Amino acid sequence: MIVNILKIFLIGLIVLGLSDSCSYRPSGEPDEEMLLTDSILAVYQDSMAEVPQKVIDVFSGKRLLMRDSLCSYILLSYESKCYYYLNRMEDAFRTNREVIRYCTDHASLDRSRALLAEALNNQGVYWQEQGERDSAISVLKSAVDILQTTRKRSVLTSVYMNLADSYLQKGDYSWCGFYYRRALFVADSLGIGYRDYFAIYSGLAKLYLELENFPEANEYFVKAEQIDHLCTPYERYFFSNTRGNYYYNTKEYEKALDWFRKADRITDAFPQPLYKAIVRGNLGEIFILSRQPDSARFYLDDARRLFGKAYEQPSFRYYMDGLYASLALLENNLPRAEQLLSHTHDLNQVNPLYTYYNNRRMEELYRKKKDYRKAYEFKVKADMFNDSLRSVKVKNNLAEIDFRYRQDTTLLKMDIQLINARDEMARWKTIAYYCVLLLLLFLSASLCWILYRRRKREKQYWIQMATVNRLRMAVVRNRISPHFIFNALNIILPAFRQYDGLDKPIRLLIKVLRGNLFFSEQVAVPLKDEIQLVREYLQLRLLGDPGRIRMIWELPPEIPDTWRIPSMSVQIPVENAVKYAFDPEDEEACIHIRVVEKQDCLFITIEDNGIGFATDTQNGQEEQGTGYGLKILCQTIDILNSRNKNKMNFIIQDRSLLEPGGHGTLVSLVVPLDYTFDL
Repeated sequence: MIVNILKIFLIGLIVLGLSDSCSYRPSGEPDEEMLLTDSILAVYQDSMAEVPQKVIDVFSGKRLLMRDSLCSYILLSYESKCYYYLNRMEDAFRTNREVIRYCTDHASLDRSRALLAEALNNQGVYWQEQGERDSAISVLKSAVDILQTTRKRSVLTSVYMNLADSYLQKGDYSWCGFYYRRALFVADSLGIGYRDYFAIYSGLAKLYLELENFPEANEYFVKAEQIDHLCTPYERYFFSNTRGNYYYNTKEYEKALDWFRKADRITDAFPQPLYKAIVRGNLGEIFILSRQPDSARFYLDDARRLFGKAYEQPSFRYYMDGLYASLALLENNLPRAEQLLSHTHDLNQVNPLYTYYNNRRMEELYRKKKDYRKAYEFKVKADMFNDSLRSVKVKNNLAEIDFRYRQDTTLLKMDIQLINARDEMARWKTIAYYCVLLLLLFLSASLCWILYRRRKREKQYWIQMATVNRLRMAVVRNRISPHFIFNALNIILPAFRQYDGLDKPIRLLIKVLRGNLFFSEQVAVPLKDEIQLVREYLQLRLLGDPGRIRMIWELPPEIPDTWRIPSMSVQIPVENAVKYAFDPEDEEACIHIRVVEKQDCLFITIEDNGIGFATDTQNGQEEQGTGYGLKILCQTIDILNSRNKNKMNFIIQDRSLLEPGGHGTLVSLVVPLDYTFDL
């Protein structure tokens, strides 16, 4: 399909950087204008691509009122992006150069360097639009260098993705894959890149589609589809169009038609006609292949109208002439087909794949004219082009595989170390199991002895024995209390330091036990402390096999100290999910924790894709789980609700009852922000 879609695909990536550019302020220095700038961007950010001219008018007016030059240039940077959406490239370059000039003059300030990196990222995107890929790569690499000197690096993911797109357009697939994986690494490291995953997976799918590695491409398409609720309309359009190209290349034309129609519906809300022109051209080609000439002509004519001046670009014109020639051949209008195929074009500016298609069309033309000699000549040319293209793709595949192998070597070494550590941990687990068994036997014997003494003397010394029993139970509790365990572990900890890998787990165990003890004594705790406890518990629980359960954290960038929840209300559901929700052989195990503030309430969900709540309960019984944690939590919430007007809700649901084909458990907690935890 239209290879020039790559020039447009990067537009979606720039949108990812829009949300991260205006929060860098010196600590302790109140800046009302910076807060006002952040508020303006928050209000108009989603409108920039849909009504860019309106946003330009608003930002221009606001800039006149700004006293802080940096705030003014931040808004000017976004005006530049709006000009880009309007396809007014001269204005986009002009305003962006003003931002770069200002930031260069004030490069000593961290905020200015961060804005400079974002402006260079924008300039790289503009150069890509003009086809100047080497210039785009140069400024994007400069943006990476500048970001290494700033505290704010959230735009780094967008820069890496734009670099990957530039190399993809150049046909340098190994570096393209390298930068997409760097973007994925940065998104994981910063912990705020969950919205970037869709664009990264889509880009990797496009890369492997270009390499004709269809299984790998489909794998990344599926990953992107699973999180498409996080993408913007522009990203959804690019994805739908590229997914249609995938099915076009695999010759599944009905599926390709469905995806192109999805992309066509999305473009109805776009102000730029170029997007709809591209997808209309793709629809026309599908109808040609489906031998529906009337529908094909309708979509091709509409695409030609929507392209406007862009239609005269050599690559577009060559491609569209080829499609019209295919339509003429389908209608047996041989003079028209010959006229279109005989047009002179600068082949240096045309994708070689288009030349291959045109040779095939010339072969078909002369075969229909019964000039078999010329038909054979063009068949030979087409085969030569095909062999050449295949050779290039084989080399690119080998280069990409080699590059990926060299990237993954370090990870492979780490995996080997983890396997060795896992074996060592399994041995110590066995020892720990025996120790726990002995401890339980001792406690059981002690309990039996206490009960025997109590019943023997109950009638004669009722009052006195009640006091003695309380003292004895206190002694037992002290022996098995976390304080005793802490002291014991701290005493034996130096002896374990001689064994590699045991010092850290034992310290982590002490930390988790201390956190559980503290939280169990509190009615309510700050949400961020609860989240920290859960992270430490998961680190301890999954220490032997960290990859067994994939964790997805969807949290606000900052969690206020005022957000409070009942203690252990996140820890208990997560612990139950880790213990009971998944089979040991389940490779798709995933727990998704989401925190959202809306409607003056705090919404917390803990969702897993395990065997479900009803089955979880059965498994819990088999593993002798008491269920006291959930019981006590529910009783605590009932008591607190009796003292509050706005009630807290705690719900556990089986996902198979909520959605067709779903499985797993959904735990929901809704806490009003004005909730009182006083008893």
